[in-house]
Amino acid sequence: MNQSPAPFSVNRASAANCASCANCRWRALCLPSGLAGGALDEFERAVAQRRPVARHDRVEIGGAPFGQLHAVLSGQFKLQRAAPDGGMQVLGFAMPGDLLGLDAIGTGRYANDAVALSECVICTIPYASLEQLMAHQPALARRLSQLLSASLAQRQDQMLFLGNARAPQRLARLLLDLGGRYSERGGSATDFQLCMSREDLAAYLALTVESVSRLLSMFKQNGLLAVSNRAITLLDTAGLRAIAAPPAATSSLPVLHSA
Repeated sequence: MNQSPAPFSVNRASAANCASCANCRWRALCLPSGLAGGALDEFERAVAQRRPVARHDRVEIGGAPFGQLHAVLSGQFKLQRAAPDGGMQVLGFAMPGDLLGLDAIGTGRYANDAVALSECVICTIPYASLEQLMAHQPALARRLSQLLSASLAQRQDQMLFLGNARAPQRLARLLLDLGGRYSERGGSATDFQLCMSREDLAAYLALTVESVSRLLSMFKQNGLLAVSNRAITLLDTAGLRAIAAPPAATSSLPVLHSA
């Protein structure tokens, strides 16, 4: 298996080469998608800074006052909040082009912690400046509405699926989703590195760490994937899709053999 570098890692020198929205490789996924010319220049001036974030640092803290959105330029983040049992519930993973802080717009406070899983670079967008821009840039306001709607739909879909899916379905779907997101960003849909730990995967899937490790071993034994530490190769995406099918779409899962 190829040992590829951490996905979407960008050092400070490389980040400096993406120092404007006009030449950012993730613009089509981000807030200024569709803007051009003077509208893009005006949006650019509203971006306060691009700054590095060290691994394990938080750019948003649950309960803190909201004032800025954060666009991921490089690296990955996990979104988490305290669970009723005292642990931490992982709610999702953000990749380059994703926008952090959308769920704080309505309440005025960040709902989750956004924790860097690797060395990252972010773009900070003061919301007050963004509101001023949207007042005379309808395309920008529409784009924000699209991102808010997509975020809500994704959260609802996640809650519905995790509430009804069995453990193998949860893991298979997550791996396919991650592959799709890597592919959308120019990476491989079947050969990638996981930035998140087994503990993060377990907290996201509402499983134990032991269950995640056991499922990965089972998938490997059945020829669905190859795994080495955090390097994943999806060998049988059709088989994974069959396992990941929504609960209502199938009466039974494919038979998986365990050691």
